[in-house]
Amino acid sequence: MKRIPTHPSSGWLRTASLTACVLSLPPLASAAAAQLLASAQHPAQAQAYAVSLKDLLSQWEKQYGASIAYASDLVRDKLVAPAPADASLEQKLTVVLSQVGLRFEKTSPGYYVILRSATPTPAPGQNKASKQDITVSGRVVQANGDPLPGVTVLVKGTTNGTSTDAEGRFTLSMPTGSILLFSSVGFASKETTITAATSSLTVQLADDTKALNEVVVVGYGTQRKSDVTGALSSVSETQIQQVTTQNVTQALQGRAAGVDVAGGNFRPGEVPAIRIRGNRSIRASNDPLYVVDGIPLAQGTGLNDFNPQDIESVEVLKDASATAIYGSRGANGVVIVTTKRGKEGKFTLNYNTYFSLDKASRTLDLFNGGEFLELQREANRNTNAYPVLYADPARDYALFGSVDPYAWEGIADGYEWVDRANRVVATRPTTPEEQARYGVSQIPIYDASKVRTTDWQDLALRTALTQNHQLSASGGTEKLRASLSVGYLNQEGIQPGQDFARYNARVTLDYKVNHIVTLGASTNASLAVQNYGPDVYGRAVGQIPYATPYTPDGGFIVSPAFVSTIYNPLREVDNNFNERRVTRFFGSFYGEVKLPVNGLRYRLNVGPDFRNSRNGIFQSARAIARDAGGPSSTSFASYDQGQNFTYVVENLLFYDKQLGKDHSISLTALQSVQADRGEGSSVSAVNLPYDSQKWYNLGSTYQAAANGFGTSFTKRTLMSWMGRVNYSFKDRYLLTATGRADGASVLAPGNQWSFFPSVAVAWKLQQENFIRNIEAITELKVRGGYGSVGQASVDPYTTGGTLQQSRYAWNEVPAYGFSPTPGTLPGTLGGIPNPNLQWERTATINLGLDFGFFKNRISGSVEVYRANTTDLLLSRALPTVGGVANILQNIGATRNSGVEVSLTTVNVERPGGFRWSTDFIYTRNKEEFVSLASGAQDDVGNRWFIGQPLNVYYNYQQDGIWQLGQEDAAKKYGLVPGDRRVVDQNNDGIINANDFIILGSNRPKWSGSINNAFDFKGLELSFLVYARVGQKTSTGVNPGLNGVFQSQQVDYWTPTNPSNEFPRPVYKVDAKNTGGYSVVDGSFVRVRNISLTYTVPQAISSKVRLSSLSVYVNAVNPFLFTSYKGLDPEVTDGGTTSTETVQYRNLNTKSLVFGLRVGF
Repeated sequence: MKRIPTHPSSGWLRTASLTACVLSLPPLASAAAAQLLASAQHPAQAQAYAVSLKDLLSQWEKQYGASIAYASDLVRDKLVAPAPADASLEQKLTVVLSQVGLRFEKTSPGYYVILRSATPTPAPGQNKASKQDITVSGRVVQANGDPLPGVTVLVKGTTNGTSTDAEGRFTLSMPTGSILLFSSVGFASKETTITAATSSLTVQLADDTKALNEVVVVGYGTQRKSDVTGALSSVSETQIQQVTTQNVTQALQGRAAGVDVAGGNFRPGEVPAIRIRGNRSIRASNDPLYVVDGIPLAQGTGLNDFNPQDIESVEVLKDASATAIYGSRGANGVVIVTTKRGKEGKFTLNYNTYFSLDKASRTLDLFNGGEFLELQREANRNTNAYPVLYADPARDYALFGSVDPYAWEGIADGYEWVDRANRVVATRPTTPEEQARYGVSQIPIYDASKVRTTDWQDLALRTALTQNHQLSASGGTEKLRASLSVGYLNQEGIQPGQDFARYNARVTLDYKVNHIVTLGASTNASLAVQNYGPDVYGRAVGQIPYATPYTPDGGFIVSPAFVSTIYNPLREVDNNFNERRVTRFFGSFYGEVKLPVNGLRYRLNVGPDFRNSRNGIFQSARAIARDAGGPSSTSFASYDQGQNFTYVVENLLFYDKQLGKDHSISLTALQSVQADRGEGSSVSAVNLPYDSQKWYNLGSTYQAAANGFGTSFTKRTLMSWMGRVNYSFKDRYLLTATGRADGASVLAPGNQWSFFPSVAVAWKLQQENFIRNIEAITELKVRGGYGSVGQASVDPYTTGGTLQQSRYAWNEVPAYGFSPTPGTLPGTLGGIPNPNLQWERTATINLGLDFGFFKNRISGSVEVYRANTTDLLLSRALPTVGGVANILQNIGATRNSGVEVSLTTVNVERPGGFRWSTDFIYTRNKEEFVSLASGAQDDVGNRWFIGQPLNVYYNYQQDGIWQLGQEDAAKKYGLVPGDRRVVDQNNDGIINANDFIILGSNRPKWSGSINNAFDFKGLELSFLVYARVGQKTSTGVNPGLNGVFQSQQVDYWTPTNPSNEFPRPVYKVDAKNTGGYSVVDGSFVRVRNISLTYTVPQAISSKVRLSSLSVYVNAVNPFLFTSYKGLDPEVTDGGTTSTETVQYRNLNTKSLVFGLRVGF
């Protein structure tokens, strides 16, 4: 900390000066003023109390959520005494600024500007001590002359003040030479100096334009938010930090309209899927383009290698008029990430850390031991293998306990015994009702609640610990700004054997060589290590509940209970490994030159991206995938690695010109090239001698040769030209026109180049005379845009055709030949030449309305859009006589239509520092097929239907259970009471695929969020509620009720329990016609985050030499409200990954997070 310079001979002068300061300070500042005066007389104390003014302002911006603007030379190297901790922000500003000859203006709620003090000049012959009090009357009006009630009128530097009445009038007494400060919410503050001749005055307050001048990042530059003509959503650093996340994508959930973020796999290190305005492609990717610090990332990469705490803002470009500047890569939207950089000012050092305790957000409701045993009995009764209707230990032992004696002990716990070792059971007389039903006079004494229940779910889960640490430093001068940060994340999974670690190091540098040349760089180096781990939980929920994993002496039971194919998964963590390592270096370098023509700039962007990945898999002979240590079990290992290098070089010209007072024009021209080179290799082996070597010594295999091996190589290049024009007339009528031409190496000559145009216009209605005088309207802007963008989704070498070696037999003689190479797009053959392949194209029309009412106490936007995607990449069937079944072509079309609403309200804002604001997000999108390979005809085989979303559930419509008394009707379908009943859609008396209907889609009807934030004197409370409504989801589990495998606890049918929901159990026979059962409503409302933060007053933190100190606690995913009976309905697909059903992959977590932010 800097010390206040002192001089022995200047003590009396300093004391006198500070005494004058004390007399001019408001009462609430007296403590700090007295402290300052004391420090003047005692220099040693001054060293203890002096703090940096710049640091104080930065601290107060965070503490109060305010924006304090100033010229750097005003605060540079200035030291002040802290203000009283219990004072308001404005009182603190008054105290500290008056010490160094500065003042502030409040331009709007939460926005302040630091200025030099305007010292009134005394009249001739008059000094400060001789000023006389005068009474001033006046009136405050708006720009249109209307009176302005409720304006605060304050004698600057004092607590003497009043407010205007309903007519805007006021009366106040003050000394001559005083400065009157006029301030009101939604208006720019104004100061007026009072002289001896002033008796009355009229003051006009102008509208506050601070919010309208907010700057957002758009492609290849920035714009005032009020000048944006396209559809854009912005997520700030504050919003990102409110939710504790491991990657940036998670932080976007519920923050931006039109952006749907949902997890497909909640393992540590996995990234949720992000969709901007729905899905539009079938075979190609629907992921957006990511741009980091101006550099577009390579296809297939994402943001998982970047630390969320390094992010300053995220902008999402949604319509084609906004994304057309990215041409062939903009169809799925663009996510622009801006990272933090060094800022001019004093060097700062910050340490951020958090620890979280993570648990499963939900577990499954399964049958307990007694319930499952009764289900097994009922299943065997329906095959006549368990003829009695009561619990019989002899039959229980024969059917369920003879194979595993330890499982039998769990069953036996339910009975009372005369001789347990010899299975002689105690009996009791039956009641008259029991005798009438069972036909016997004695039955075993049995209590189902005493049957053992092993909590397999609990054994497969743990309370995990996540820790994150970041140390960052930043600072700079007018010429040089720099920052450095290092980060470490270690996330344990709630399943043993699963975890994720990431190491980050980041450096930024901006150097102003002179007034012409500026150079800069941003680099991010990362190492990510993911232990994907075995699916312990997925197998644990299938275990027999009365079985036990271990013998009484601790021995491991490989196959508990009576089913040899049910393996105990609890040792998988020591026998099944899947480690994925990614090393990445990403850089963004630039040089900018101001050319001799006024307003003309040249900029060079260079973005290298090195990625090295390695995936090691090892399964010991005891792993379940290797037959769990059976007689033929051998170990298996594989080693896959890949190296990718991408570079981007962009040449940009910018020209900004103001033509007179009414015309403004900005031109952007771009020439760029992006190249991506990748290669990979893989090798696998079996029967390795040592488990400890895992995948690191495959050559030691006893097989003396690799089990399999291969290599790969790809290269693609994209060259582009782009031009953009931004024109403004009278700052009222706006035009943006863009054209981009992309040429790609992956396409065949003649089709390599495509042009992507867009145009957008906007009209600032609040600038028009017929609206300008409407006090309630602060901003009202209508927008409209149209554009065409592409989907760069064609694989390298697809158009020219590639071949692979194939084995075949000719006249029973084996031989080798060649066949088309499978494409990476599902269901396609990449080797069939098709020189006519082109990009998929999306044309979007977007209409928008931006609004602000009551001085932006209510603000937001509404978007309405339609996006038509054509030239879909689909496989067209070919006659198989030619040896090839299909070819990839541009056929088919999809459409997305929707509406988006973003709304922000400032509900309460009090001078005492209390503020309550709310953000609302609403998104409704309809995606549908418009045409397919056969035009407007459905493709039933692929489950593609005209007018329906891209992914639908197509199956039987369930209609309950056949009941007693419906035997004849059920018999027509070969069924009996207790079997499932489905709707015979065509009434042909046969249940088959002709009775399938569309049951729904995994796309929500609408999604939205509500975020409330409360701030009061350093205490911040926020909570985010997120909802997805109207989508269907598949549980992934279809309770077959076959008496063999464990299942969710359900109410199944028996003759004495005529349930209409689940069928009767039948041993080793899955229920018939179960298709469609697992498709259920997946709507949910989730409390995504509750965050409580306390920022320690700077007066306290400075005593321990800290510039800032904040502590916080977050509850992540604490509550979920849904009718869904599975784990988490957020999962987005209905497929499988690594043989795991969706039911077990959507094991989400809830966390309790404790965090600390320290500034030095």
